[in-house]
Amino acid sequence: MKQNLSSNSPVRSRALVALRTAFAHQRPDILIDDKGYASDFRDTLLPLVATEDFEVDLQAGDGNELQTKFRAAHSSSGLAVNCFAPFRTRIVDLALPNCGPFAALQFERKCPTGLRGGRAPNLDVVLSGPKGVVGVESKLSEYLARHRASFSPAYAEQIRDERREQGYFREMLRLTDAPNSYVWLDAVQLIKHSFGLARTFRDQPVTLLYLYWEPANPDASPEFRAHRQEIAAFAERVAGSTPRFRAMSYPELWRAWDDAEPAEWLARHLKTLRARYEVTL
Repeated sequence: MKQNLSSNSPVRSRALVALRTAFAHQRPDILIDDKGYASDFRDTLLPLVATEDFEVDLQAGDGNELQTKFRAAHSSSGLAVNCFAPFRTRIVDLALPNCGPFAALQFERKCPTGLRGGRAPNLDVVLSGPKGVVGVESKLSEYLARHRASFSPAYAEQIRDERREQGYFREMLRLTDAPNSYVWLDAVQLIKHSFGLARTFRDQPVTLLYLYWEPANPDASPEFRAHRQEIAAFAERVAGSTPRFRAMSYPELWRAWDDAEPAEWLARHLKTLRARYEVTL
């Protein structure tokens, strides 16, 4: 499993403060503690997010997130739910660049890698439609903690199918020998998700989408530029593999929705998303 070498970098600390402040401005009626946690996960939801659109999914996932991490103003699963949950009953309005259309949406979808005794990775969001499947790995501020790659030997020992010939497997072997190759990108998690997606959706076109938060002023800190450079390096190393790898920031996604002349409800939703998450550091 991956190892975080530090829980908070200075830029991450600034991001957490900014996100707490934005939450407090948007929801002055809700008390959050000094660490940014509300007492109830429902208090962190945006106006168009209904519990019936995600609660069952998250309860079935690992980690008991609704009672723990989800309550934080800086929760990455909370960001994914706040962004995508309204599409559960409005799926025809959901568009991703070069992907879709979609017919179904699921949160915290387990995609087993097939390893004996291993726990199946949980994808934040899985979207499916007639043209294939997109698994979304959502990040808010987590990548601003330094990473060092580490894999259980079981991956190399037990994966014996076509996944062994893919770029993700080769990248895993490379990182085993050079575990400090990525500082900000959690490549270990992405590789594990690729193994799960490739096994779970063998007969469908499948994409792994890395969807990450950035502040309104990413040029203010070099970490954001370095993170993007690592994403580009990873994408190059796994190019042509299954699942197809794509990456974009949440602000880029929201601009794409804006540019497509969104439905009235989505325009309102985008406004609340930006008020909560488009902070300046």
